[in-house]
Amino acid sequence: MDLRWYAWLTVLFPVAAVHLAYLVSITQGSVEACIPYWDGCTSISRAGRHGLANLLFKGLMLPHAAQLMGFWLLSWAWLRKLRPDADRRTHAVLALGVIAAAFLVLYASFLGAEGETYRWLRRYGINVFFSFSVLAQMLVIALLTPVPVLGAGLRTAMLSFAAALLLLGLASLPLRHFAEGADHAMNALEWIYALLMAIFYGLIGIAWGVTGYRLEASTATGTSGSKPL
Repeated sequence: MDLRWYAWLTVLFPVAAVHLAYLVSITQGSVEACIPYWDGCTSISRAGRHGLANLLFKGLMLPHAAQLMGFWLLSWAWLRKLRPDADRRTHAVLALGVIAAAFLVLYASFLGAEGETYRWLRRYGINVFFSFSVLAQMLVIALLTPVPVLGAGLRTAMLSFAAALLLLGLASLPLRHFAEGADHAMNALEWIYALLMAIFYGLIGIAWGVTGYRLEASTATGTSGSKPL
């Protein structure tokens, strides 16, 4: 079974959840309408915090967390075939990815709940999700950089992606403390950062296609496995 569809669904779910929740929040009057990637008029959390938007956000993001766990498990199996010399790092990718997905569940579950404890749980959940996801993504790119079968173009795209994440992360430090309208600037940065994180799964989907990575099932034994060519 071709796994590229799974990678692209992993892109689609968070992008759809965030943007649909934002559109519903606009119609409900919970947030103002703008181009959040530029104006930063609202955060992602606020876009999915109230009413129907909250139900829609949770209804997509909680399954997405399970989807992410599957994605990292598939990536782990794939990386073990491509980089048998880097067993510890491939295990680290799996651990970071699964932990990130678990904290996404924590964040999404309590989004919209009132109270200081729930606010703390949301903040803790989203910070761990972002941090561990990016660490897992960076480690995957580091593991794939020396793999020649991927081709120079795809490896360059992955390195450019990693550089963009790193530069945005560094840019957040002066923006947070010194920029005029820091809240709007940080909101815009959050939207861009989340979109880039989703695009990563598409890049891996392309890499799965290049390497011929597929799930194979044996009807005779009832077992299944994964195979990069």
